[in-house]
Amino acid sequence: MFNPGSKLYAIRKSKCPRCHQGNLFKSSLFSGQGVYNMHKRCAVCDQDFELEPGFYWGAMYIGYALYTLYMLTAIALLFFGTALTLNQSFALTMLGALIMVPYIARRARVWWINIAIRYNKKIAQKSTLKPLDKKIK
Repeated sequence: MFNPGSKLYAIRKSKCPRCHQGNLFKSSLFSGQGVYNMHKRCAVCDQDFELEPGFYWGAMYIGYALYTLYMLTAIALLFFGTALTLNQSFALTMLGALIMVPYIARRARVWWINIAIRYNKKIAQKSTLKPLDKKIK
């Protein structure tokens, strides 16, 4: 389920959705180089990550769903599982949501591109970790 070739692998590892080998992002989230610090193309299979202008606007819907899931779950767990009031549960959940903004924004982009691009086993076997000669920025 979490092996190369499955969508969950590419989503969990933030890998190219077509070959599952190249990285989507240039650096980790905590490197200080920005949340959306993505490669333009895959270094392994040359898949374009910017399919069209405004492509990642659709990721906002994924982000909205992830935030809704987080908010409802966290408020319910805090309110029913602790002695906190509803207002205290909401305030604590909002604090957590503010901290999670960069993480959820990246996750939404990863989910969105994996919805749009399919895994290609032939390309993955052909390119098996042989980076392209040209430098990709």
